[in-house]
Amino acid sequence: MPEKLKVHLITDSIKECGIEINQIHLNPEKEINEGLVYVQEGIAKIYGINEKGLKINTDLILQGEIFLVQKGNYQSRDNFYLEGLKYSKIFFLPLDHLSSIQKEFLPEIQMKFYNERLKRIHQQKVRNYDLELLERVFYLLFDFCLIFGKASDAYYSMPNFFTHDELSNILRNCRQNITACLNKLKRDGIIQYNRKEIKIEKTIFEEKKVKYLSGLKKNKETVQC
Repeated sequence: MPEKLKVHLITDSIKECGIEINQIHLNPEKEINEGLVYVQEGIAKIYGINEKGLKINTDLILQGEIFLVQKGNYQSRDNFYLEGLKYSKIFFLPLDHLSSIQKEFLPEIQMKFYNERLKRIHQQKVRNYDLELLERVFYLLFDFCLIFGKASDAYYSMPNFFTHDELSNILRNCRQNITACLNKLKRDGIIQYNRKEIKIEKTIFEEKKVKYLSGLKKNKETVQC
């Protein structure tokens, strides 16, 4: 059975029988309700709260992806949660609602999404290594616009899923610096940014996209050598 069909079989079950949620505790003290989280629209974040009460974002689950909630995922004294961002819709389906066939190929599907998430984390670290914060902010928004952006005459626009606090957490910098960078990008006419949506000027977006894709091709050729 093709991988795409396997994914559809599981996501269709989640949409038909699952319940819509906004947040789920990934390592509660009591019995955990094992199941699948499906991000039908938008983005979900995984975050932990440490002993000092600080909330730290650790991962993102993007639209169309599945996350398995099960015992032993987070064996830690810190509490971990999965939560939908603004303008997002996520569903949860207990594992016992899956058929025996779906349970058979679930590990394969989970590995696919796990690898995608791991690749995003690694790519972000490599890209951020020697960039100034202003560039890091722009490229983070650019990366999400590649996935969620829709073209108009002058801009590529996407829903603004993120608060300034969430952006600062993702980029590991203080909120004030992130706000200053967003304001500069707005003043320079590179982006338009408000609570509802993010727009990147079309010519800038397409120029960066060409460089982005050529960079991926170059990296692949280097690996092959």
